[in-house]
Amino acid sequence: MGILEDKKRARIFYKYFSKVYDYINPIFYSSKMREKVVDMAEVGRDDFILEVGCGTGFTTAEIVRRVGEENVVAVDLTPEQMVKAVTRFENSNFLLGDAENLPFRDSVFDAAISAGSIEYWPHPQKGIEEMARVTKSGGRVVILAPRKPDNFLVRKFAESVMLFPSTQQCVSWFMNAGLEDIRYVETGPYRFWSKLVVIISGRVP
Repeated sequence: MGILEDKKRARIFYKYFSKVYDYINPIFYSSKMREKVVDMAEVGRDDFILEVGCGTGFTTAEIVRRVGEENVVAVDLTPEQMVKAVTRFENSNFLLGDAENLPFRDSVFDAAISAGSIEYWPHPQKGIEEMARVTKSGGRVVILAPRKPDNFLVRKFAESVMLFPSTQQCVSWFMNAGLEDIRYVETGPYRFWSKLVVIISGRVP
């Protein structure tokens, strides 16, 4: 398990990293990648959307653009990150919460989206199952995860810090959560970094 696959350590890390996060995040996560994440959720204008691990609101902005602020509920474990998103989207609903124990009843949302959060979850299978649980039948669950590096040395270093699942592992988690019509793309912010992440989408039966 990587150093940051511990909720307490991850909270402490983001308490300080939040000060520079908005400057660093675009290097790894482009606007086109963000659009693809929301595209794969197949959201409609009036859909009610959950975002898990909203951070400072980068992905939130695209979800809001599609469905409106009032139709977005966002959860994050780190208040220092989330306070920036709260300021940006005053009409959305933000909650401190844990991806592996979502504070919602079953079948509430039309879709659930998480970008750049699963790598900090100690039990990613549980988090995906929770997202599926709170999503209505026919709705989609979408995850963006940093992809396991191909280079052995880079992979060993990366995995000592946080989770870097393979695409096959992500597909397996989605299947085990009972999701159907599973689709994925491997992409990245630059041509030389074209498979930095995997974006995976599955439909709730």
